[in-house]
Amino acid sequence: MGYLLSKQIRRILEIIIAVVFVLAIGSGVQAASEPRNLYWGCQGADVAALQTQLNTLNFNCGNVDGIFGQKTNAAVVDLQKSSNLKADGIVGPQTRQAIANLLAKPSAPTRNLYQGCTGNDVAELQKKLKAAGFDCGPVDGIFGPQTNAAVKALQKACGITIDGVVGPQTRAALAKPIPAPKPETETPSRGDSVPRYTKVLNMVATAYCPCNKCNYPYGGQPTYIGLPLGQGIVAVDPNVIPLRTRLYVEGYGEAIAADTGGAIKGNRIDLCFPDHQSALNFGIKNIKVYVLP
Repeated sequence: MGYLLSKQIRRILEIIIAVVFVLAIGSGVQAASEPRNLYWGCQGADVAALQTQLNTLNFNCGNVDGIFGQKTNAAVVDLQKSSNLKADGIVGPQTRQAIANLLAKPSAPTRNLYQGCTGNDVAELQKKLKAAGFDCGPVDGIFGPQTNAAVKALQKACGITIDGVVGPQTRAALAKPIPAPKPETETPSRGDSVPRYTKVLNMVATAYCPCNKCNYPYGGQPTYIGLPLGQGIVAVDPNVIPLRTRLYVEGYGEAIAADTGGAIKGNRIDLCFPDHQSALNFGIKNIKVYVLP
């Protein structure tokens, strides 16, 4: 009798274990059917699909390589911010739903662009700025200081709010013919009369003269563009002021960007004086340089 009872108990236990096992398999299948959360470090076909969706929505994550790296994380964070979600870089149910909602719209969303944004829409903005004559640097999809300065120049030229933010008003302005920048007049602090100009730069100025000491080892040679050294010749960084540009230099007068120099990089300018003593007297000063039309 005891043997039969123990046999029945074993049979009941076997049935319970089998039921639990089946339930475990079922729940595992269900869990496997749900998308996993994606985050920095994940790899796979689901990451590649996410990257394709992000690029389609103009949240640039670079190449579709199935690797959730820095660019993909930045794109996810940008999308989350634009959708008012927690910007944690984790693609869970809420972020997936936001992506689905955006993809369901007739066209990709148009977000406001400002310094710090990245993506294909920033690259498109940069192309339009360049086409309109506003230098924003390389078309790299990164809204940096140069792009910010170009947007503000556009806004100024169009007479709209100058805030560096590309919203509906700035986009509408960029879609229309851009009015030519109006040269301005200004009386600098030293009382000089400045001709009409198109741009003003704050620069650090040094001085030199045509003597061999100032021009070693190029003494006696003409400027980079072939003009003789003398009053009105200035050396510049061509990346800041193109050679042959006409200038008005505060406290110096009209000049032409005709030369370069190893130490003249960025917002620096070297003014040529007729003699060595005049150059020494000038020294080093912070001045305004006006780009003439």
